[in-house]
Amino acid sequence: MARVLGLPVSDLRVRRAALSSWSNYGRTAASLICLPYLDMLDVDARTQDLTQGMSWRECVRRAMAADKGMIITTGHFGSWDLAGAIAARHVPLSAIADTFKDPRLNNLLQGHRREKSVDIIPVSSAVRQVMRELAESRAVAIVIDRPVARERGVEVTFFGHRTYVPVGAAALSVKSGAPIMPGYVWYAPNNRYYIRAFPPMFPRVVHGNAERKREIQRLAQYMFACQEEVVRQCPTQWFMFRRFWPADTEVPGAEATEAMAA
Repeated sequence: MARVLGLPVSDLRVRRAALSSWSNYGRTAASLICLPYLDMLDVDARTQDLTQGMSWRECVRRAMAADKGMIITTGHFGSWDLAGAIAARHVPLSAIADTFKDPRLNNLLQGHRREKSVDIIPVSSAVRQVMRELAESRAVAIVIDRPVARERGVEVTFFGHRTYVPVGAAALSVKSGAPIMPGYVWYAPNNRYYIRAFPPMFPRVVHGNAERKREIQRLAQYMFACQEEVVRQCPTQWFMFRRFWPADTEVPGAEATEAMAA
């Protein structure tokens, strides 16, 4: 949160924002339990489209027009399950999702998603199934903001600091030719919602491993530039409760704070 706000870790505003984020996460977690009971027509009526230059539906149409499917990227921001339920009313959609350890809980929660027409692709078998789904001109949703070790990820700049994220979404785009369309849904005041999609980015044809790596980095940077925009709009609805940036990139003011505490 300190890096998102550009403030020292010890600043009271950082602590308040972090607490608000934890509180908002409770609402998001509860929303999955209630997902099957949502009236999607009512959700549509209470949703404001913040997409710039076109509607979010137009972004979807442009992405799907190439007949190569579409990769929707989103993050642990707002309500990614509600975002999937909204998108699934307009395109055939599958989502890559972690499996819960308790099989009864897993069946219950994944069933809630399926009731909103979102098919589930387990992480363990994702690559082959995603390629099949894209070949059938379906959309696949992927939550992208998962920090990984340098040797396992691709470098991006996020809030002015470098970090490493999974190559998955970008690599699948390059391999399949499917465009990437970032999209987000989050909570607005007065029991309403915001939705924002970004223009689809189409992968370039690559020749050789060096070009492939550069293209993956270009696509990944686009995804995180889009996520940075929405997180800046509402930092307390980004739910990242683990270290997202490597320890060797300092938070602004952190050194001064440590010196004063010494």
